[in-house]
Amino acid sequence: MSNRSVIALNTVSQIVGKIITGGTTFIISLLIAKSLGASGFGDFTKITTFVAFFYLFADFGLNTAYLELSDDKRAQKNLLTVRVLLGLGLMFLCLALLAFLPGTTSGGYSPLVKLGIILFSGSILFQALITTANAFFQKSLRYEYATYALSAGSICTLFTVCLLPSLHLTGVLPNIVVLAWGSLLTAGLSLFFAKKLVPSLSFSFNIDVVKKMLTIAFPLGLTLLCNVVYFHADSVILTITKSTYDVGIYGLAYKMFELPLVIPTFFMNAVFPLLLVSKKKGDMAAFIRQMKQSLSILFLLSLVIGVGAYISAPVFSHIKTDFQASILPFRILLVSLPIFYLTSVTMWTLIALKKRVQLLLIYFFSMIVNVVSNAVCIPQYGYVAAAWITVVSESLVLLLSFVIIQRHFYLERKVVFK
Repeated sequence: MSNRSVIALNTVSQIVGKIITGGTTFIISLLIAKSLGASGFGDFTKITTFVAFFYLFADFGLNTAYLELSDDKRAQKNLLTVRVLLGLGLMFLCLALLAFLPGTTSGGYSPLVKLGIILFSGSILFQALITTANAFFQKSLRYEYATYALSAGSICTLFTVCLLPSLHLTGVLPNIVVLAWGSLLTAGLSLFFAKKLVPSLSFSFNIDVVKKMLTIAFPLGLTLLCNVVYFHADSVILTITKSTYDVGIYGLAYKMFELPLVIPTFFMNAVFPLLLVSKKKGDMAAFIRQMKQSLSILFLLSLVIGVGAYISAPVFSHIKTDFQASILPFRILLVSLPIFYLTSVTMWTLIALKKRVQLLLIYFFSMIVNVVSNAVCIPQYGYVAAAWITVVSESLVLLLSFVIIQRHFYLERKVVFK
């Protein structure tokens, strides 16, 4: 099967899965928003955003390290062990930080929100297991397994959310428990399918393998750390400085905006192993061609999706009249959609080129700009400022990434023709 066929097959299987999971997530979000209203959805957003803050920590670039070390069969077992230990440690950290979160009975991180975080904290470990299984799916280019697991988990979650009213279970906490249950089901199925690809999968700890893995992953892990702060700073600052209503308005807008952001991730999951092959062979012509094709495809796709989403934005007002205010921040966020799609390509290109330190510096600088801008602007301008700062921050990431990539190939061309 040709490279194009492999990319197309795996991307399509992921997109089909995302149509199912994205569709169910969309419906789940609408049902919860309609049930809770803007303020209730604000508390729901505070809980899920805070816990999701730890999801990328659980990744910490270990999947990329595994792909580079996958010829060593010991890497499979060690990846699972390290990821589980990391997930458990992050759960403990999440719970430990609750004592320091500011809030009152009516604002910030209220007792209700903190209880929700406790109930939802187990999803950190579940997400760590899902991410681990995805490494094996990516290595084998068998993303249909990820699709099966995610689809089953999301459909089960949707069914249970629909069932809650008939069981007279309403409010924020029952919905949080349902989301955690869906995450557990997805994790269990992901490991079940991973075992089909790696029958010998089990726990093991080899200090030499772990050291190699962490050495490779560390720069990317720090980059993901910056990325976590970069993506969640606006929500945290909104929670501390603005009303729960404002958090709910922006939370629903951002939730809907996040749905199409997974498409470039899926696409690059299929492309990245091929970029690594081209790089190892020294075939930079193929490498550049794959990069440019990816940029073109994702840019055009982002325009189509962005225009469609912009036109359909008034649907927010039909959820509940409270959410009519979500239309403006949602449309502002859509301005950055093509930028997010392009930075997905440049990020994985830099990783394939082993420019991890430069990537870390890009995201560290962008994180500083993002946090400072949000801290200064959100108290006065609210979620509108948060949306525009997202656009500016991601544009900065794209610009700096292109500069480094262009410089790399310029210097390499000089060496070749010297």
